[in-house]
Amino acid sequence: MNRLAVLPALLLSLACSVAFAATPAAANSPAEQPVVAKDVTPQTVEAIRHLVHDINPQAKLKQISDSPFPGIKTVVADASVMYASEDGRYLFYGVLLDTKTKQNLTDAVLGNVRVEALASIPAQDVISFKPKHPKYVVTAFTDTSCGYCQLLFKNTQGYLAEGIQINYVPWPRAGMQAPNLVQMQSVWCAKDPVSAYSAAMNGQPVPTATCKNSADFPTLLSLGEKLGINGTPAVFDRTGRKIGGFMTPAQMLAKLQELDHQPTSGEKVAEAK
Repeated sequence: MNRLAVLPALLLSLACSVAFAATPAAANSPAEQPVVAKDVTPQTVEAIRHLVHDINPQAKLKQISDSPFPGIKTVVADASVMYASEDGRYLFYGVLLDTKTKQNLTDAVLGNVRVEALASIPAQDVISFKPKHPKYVVTAFTDTSCGYCQLLFKNTQGYLAEGIQINYVPWPRAGMQAPNLVQMQSVWCAKDPVSAYSAAMNGQPVPTATCKNSADFPTLLSLGEKLGINGTPAVFDRTGRKIGGFMTPAQMLAKLQELDHQPTSGEKVAEAK
């Protein structure tokens, strides 16, 4: 068995659907040009590249940057964050917290990866509630049968009053077998999706509707899994950082203001280059 077989596929989001088997590292791809901090040597890049491809030959290495630990690099591959020794021998994963600043460093690193993923969502798959002068924009993955999603919606006027725009993306918690999947499809296919979503979240009936440009639920479900979503609502800020589930308008505003003062991983790497 491959020495990396014990690494959980879901957590890393790198694994194939089959069990890990001993496979050679993938050849270097010209398209694979990770963002690398200035003090990372070419030898370290190759060692970490081999490590990532040993886990999954199809994985794309995106970023190698410093970590708070000497000799350990922060590695972003696909939608996963890992921490690896410079020689590519040692690997660990999990949430890295700065107990002094109370910052989730792992989540900050994932921000740029999530921005790319969120930007890939087609406009027709998004239902937006916008204030006249938005100060913040968040993306909320939602399920019409989710109680906390309904509570989030019922606070809409409060978010709008704080200048927060909410972009709702459908994410049926029970997958493609969800009992309310037809309802969610009908909402996103409605002539007036905003009104249809409002009705659904208020417990009112939504006329059954189908359309050629219906939300691509399988793709959105897969995207949500890559983003680490395991429940709804899942709310992300403009930098791709997950800010939580349901929050009152005051709590959400405070969180967004707090994150304004925390640099993303991309900003840190740019400073290092």
